[in-house]
Amino acid sequence: MKKLLMVAFSVFFASLIILLFGIDREGIKEIKVKSDSSFEGLTILQKKGGALLWTLTARKADIKENENIAKLSDITLVLQKNGMVLYTDRGTYNLTSQDFTSESEIRGRTKNYSIMVDSIDYDHTSGEFRTEGPVHVESKRLKVDGKGMRVDSEQRLRLLKDVKATFHR
Repeated sequence: MKKLLMVAFSVFFASLIILLFGIDREGIKEIKVKSDSSFEGLTILQKKGGALLWTLTARKADIKENENIAKLSDITLVLQKNGMVLYTDRGTYNLTSQDFTSESEIRGRTKNYSIMVDSIDYDHTSGEFRTEGPVHVESKRLKVDGKGMRVDSEQRLRLLKDVKATFHR
């Protein structure tokens, strides 16, 4: 009887270990939150084909029970391809769709230029960042203002309308 009980426990624990360590973590698409949660120092990595596209860090993330939305504060978003660093005070990250939306002004900087937009939306399925509001881009020799912007998955920026450019010598 003791041997049978020991074998049963061994099989149970072996199955539990295989289940816990054998799960494909990237394949998890939905996170179930059973109560309100708060995280300090959250980091989200967005990858495509194994290559890192961007890194989002937030000082704090709040998730409400039965919602798959993380309310973020003090956000830094680093676009790996062109080295752009974006800052915003508030935003949301959808844990199911992996979309990101800022809820306050975005300020960004690379080594060559700076950018300011009123908000930004990231669509995970298309890999596109977009805004419908005002856009201001400035470098040492160029100042561009417009309305609406799209940044495709290759991180090419396109202003949509009312574009005014000033060149400096």
